[in-house]
Amino acid sequence: MTFSSVRLATALEALREFEGRDLSALTVDELTRFTAASAAVYRQAGVIVAAGAAAQLDRVRGTRGEPTPRELAGQRRDTAQMLGVDERSAQQLIAAGGEPDRARHPLAREAFRQGRIGAPAVEILEHCLNMLGEAPAGLEARLVAKAERLTLRELRRACEQAIALHRRELLEQKERRHRDQRELVVGRDGDGMVTLRARLDAASAAPVVALLDAQVRDAFQRRRDDAVVADADTRTAGQIRADALVMLAQHCLGCDEPGSGVRTEVVVRLDYDTLRSGIGVGSCDSLTGPISGGTARIMAVDAGMLPVVLGGESLPLDWGRRKRLFTPAQRKAIVERDGGCAWCLAPPTRCVVHHVEFWSDGGRTDIGNGVLLCTGCHVRLHTSEWELELRDGHPWLIPPAAVDHTRTPIRGGTARLDPRPIA
Repeated sequence: MTFSSVRLATALEALREFEGRDLSALTVDELTRFTAASAAVYRQAGVIVAAGAAAQLDRVRGTRGEPTPRELAGQRRDTAQMLGVDERSAQQLIAAGGEPDRARHPLAREAFRQGRIGAPAVEILEHCLNMLGEAPAGLEARLVAKAERLTLRELRRACEQAIALHRRELLEQKERRHRDQRELVVGRDGDGMVTLRARLDAASAAPVVALLDAQVRDAFQRRRDDAVVADADTRTAGQIRADALVMLAQHCLGCDEPGSGVRTEVVVRLDYDTLRSGIGVGSCDSLTGPISGGTARIMAVDAGMLPVVLGGESLPLDWGRRKRLFTPAQRKAIVERDGGCAWCLAPPTRCVVHHVEFWSDGGRTDIGNGVLLCTGCHVRLHTSEWELELRDGHPWLIPPAAVDHTRTPIRGGTARLDPRPIA
């Protein structure tokens, strides 16, 4: 690789205007430019470090083939010590270096080389594309474009979705492995408290998560409604979940038929063909990530899977100004559209339906004015300069100029993760 410091020099030049300035005295626009420029310097410096590490590996390969595990570990340790980072971060930089045209996934490597994405994003993208084998045309480019806008957590979910869509058998293999590995271990800690450690597959976890999230959401809602009451509920979310588990056990112990009937409402989303055949991909409101059609059908046998009704004479969805709170049917329709929190993508079970045009300002309680937001994002929207709009029936988040001077809209909801081309 021919070394060039042009991009790093360009990034450093953008910082020169702030030389000697008091950062706390910068205007909002100046601080935005400073943050963007310093981030560019950080990324370009990482590119140079990665290039040097790749050159060292090439030298070893050129003399006696592939480097040994000990040599790789040594280089990883030396790089970590030199940069003051952990060895995993060092390994990500080392792996991302090298000539893009010699890599199996050149678009991801070129995006890293240009400083558009970081080394951790390259690792996620290459793992996904390697899992897919022969990736569909254009998929690598679409995922790289998403990596430039998504957080690493969101990028992992987008890649999971891509694997589920294009290699369904891999998803089904993982689900079978998870079912075989499910377990719950009961123990005691050093202070004598009983501990529970569980690892659950998707079908097993869905009703548990749905129950616990519903209890937390209900308790927090009542806490807001009873804020002025002296003896208001002050339990933490963890305490609420623990109490809900105990309550469930007490109920089952006193129930004549604890194993019969529908135990909880779990919304499993899949189209008619997938429901009929079990072939396809679905999702569950209580969980993140895709599930296979076969697993969705298994879950529907014992959990209350209700159809999402988008309209009809027997169940109207548009209540207008007659009701302030959205009805359960309206919520299901909005969940079908958004898939989770429109901002952070938290599961629907952790979300409330927010009025895009506030109720207090005359906003209607209609699905065309409702968006799913988790409690944290709901508060953040009300207390920040971010804006939320519905365009063609879909939510879009508009960042303030302090975050993005172009104020480019960001697609809201799980549609942001979809690796397929936008229709």
